[in-house]
Amino acid sequence: MLSAQNTAFASPERVEQEIVLAQYETFVGTHCRAFFDTLPTMIMALNCHRQVVFANKAAVDFLGREDVEQVLGKRPGEALGCVNASVGPGGCGTSRHCRNCGAVRAILAAVDGAVSDGQCKLLRREQSYLEGLDLHVNATPLAVDGMQFIIFAITDISHEMRRRSMERIFFHDVLNLAGGINGLVEVLRHQENLGDSPELSVLHSATQTLVDEIIAQRELLAAESNELRPVYALTGTKSLLEQLLALYGTSPAAQGQTLALHEPCADCVIETDPRIVQRVLGNMIKNALEAGHPGDDVRLACVDEGTCVRYEVRNAAVIPQEIQVNIFHRRFSTKGDSRGLGTYSMLLLTERYLCGEVGFNSAEGQGTTFHLRLPKRLETA
Repeated sequence: MLSAQNTAFASPERVEQEIVLAQYETFVGTHCRAFFDTLPTMIMALNCHRQVVFANKAAVDFLGREDVEQVLGKRPGEALGCVNASVGPGGCGTSRHCRNCGAVRAILAAVDGAVSDGQCKLLRREQSYLEGLDLHVNATPLAVDGMQFIIFAITDISHEMRRRSMERIFFHDVLNLAGGINGLVEVLRHQENLGDSPELSVLHSATQTLVDEIIAQRELLAAESNELRPVYALTGTKSLLEQLLALYGTSPAAQGQTLALHEPCADCVIETDPRIVQRVLGNMIKNALEAGHPGDDVRLACVDEGTCVRYEVRNAAVIPQEIQVNIFHRRFSTKGDSRGLGTYSMLLLTERYLCGEVGFNSAEGQGTTFHLRLPKRLETA
C-alpha cells in the first residue's frame, strides 16, 4: 500500500497495481463481466481505495479507451479526465475541489456500507479541448468472494441538464416579451381615443392568453421535474370559481357559449395552492368550451363533502369510449399531435401537489363532468 500523503478531502492511499490486477481477476472470475457488459449503463467496480478494478463495455467506450486494462488502478475522476484529478496530492478525491463532488461523496458513503447517489458536475480535458459533463452517479457496496467492492454506476445527464437550462432561458425571455406586449396593449386600452376599439380588446385578450399558456407550460415542466414549489394558503372555494368565471366567461374560447356558476355553490375555506387549483380547473373549463358549440352551457359547481370539497365542470358533449380510456395519458389528444397536455397536467398537478383526486364521467344524455376533489386541510389528506 502506498504511504499516506496530505489530503484536502478523501484518503490518498492506494494499493499497488499488482493487487489491482488480482482484484480484477477476482471480480471477472465470478462471471460478472459478461453480465455487466450487457448493460447499457456505465458501470465501474472500485476497491475500498476508490480505484477501478473493472469497467464494463459501456464505460470503456464512454471513456474512449480500447480496453478495460487501460483504466485499472485509476480513480473515477482520473479515468474520466477530470481537470481537478491532478490537483490534489493523491489524485482524484484529494483536492479541495473534491469536497463538493457528488461522485466522491457517494463513493465514500458506499465504502462505509451505505447505498448512495449524487450528481457530479465535471470539467474534463479531452485531448486539446475542455468539455463539461453532468453526471448522475450511484454507489453500492458489493461483496465478491469475501472481498468488498463498490459498484459505481454513471449516467450522463449532460443533455438533459442543457435542455432544462435552455428551457429556463427560453421561458424567461419569451415570457418577458409576451408580458411586455400585453402591458403595452393595456396602456393603449386606457387611452381615450383607443379604449373602445374592438380590435384592441381582441388583441388584449390574445396576449393575456399567450402569457397564460407560456406560464402553464413552464409550470408543467417544473412539475414533471419536481421543481414546482407550491404555496399553500387558506382559500375561499366560491371566490376561486368566480375568478375563473370572470377570466374565461368572455374569452375567445367561449365561442358564444354560456359559462355559469351552478347554485347552491359551497362557500367554505380550504387549505391549498389556489394558483395550481385554478390551473387544473382552468384546463377543465378550456376543454369543456373547446368541446362545445355556440349556445351551449358550461356549468361550474362546488360541493361540500365534509372533509373534502368537490369541484365540477360540466358540459353537454360526450367523450367516446375509445378516448375515455386514454384521456389522462401524456400527449394524448383528439386535436392533433401538438396537443394533449391539458388532461395529463390535471392529473399530475392534482396528485403530486394538491393531495387530491381528479376524474370524470361521460355518458349519453348526461354530458361530461370533470371533477376535482380536494381535502379541506392538507393534514387530513
